Amino acid sequence: MVIKKILCSTDFSETSIKAIGYAEKIALENNATLHLVNVNYNFYGLDGFEGSPLSPSEIQRKIQQTTQENIDNITAKINPKVILNTVILQGNVAKEIVKAALHLDCDMIVIASNGRKGLKHMLFGSVAESVSRSAHCPVLIIK
Repeated sequence: MVIKKILCSTDFSETSIKAIGYAEKIALENNATLHLVNVNYNFYGLDGFEGSPLSPSEIQRKIQQTTQENIDNITAKINPKVILNTVILQGNVAKEIVKAALHLDCDMIVIASNGRKGLKHMLFGSVAESVSRSAHCPVLIIK
């Protein structure tokens, strides 16, 4: 199997940082491009922000800014020999990861397992599980 393009999603959790390490190593070993992707949820109606002095567009801008800062902190630690591309998306996390991997013509997806168990897993499912079912390419799930 030839690996030239890897998509690695991150939600900035400890496990997703670990997944980035795996993706970085695979990218180095294969001289592959690493596409680091973060997906922000769609905030329909921005529930929970009703009392905020910020407008919905200001909240979205703040989320984008914080996400970019987190991405910048991560990319600063990645080996400079890795060909790196960063992408920030918005929408349904699993669907956007799968769409991005297809659009970028990735040969592999590296994703962290969120570790939900029991009732939380039943109610919310697993992004990694959904991605692995829908992806056009192999998916490496890191836990």
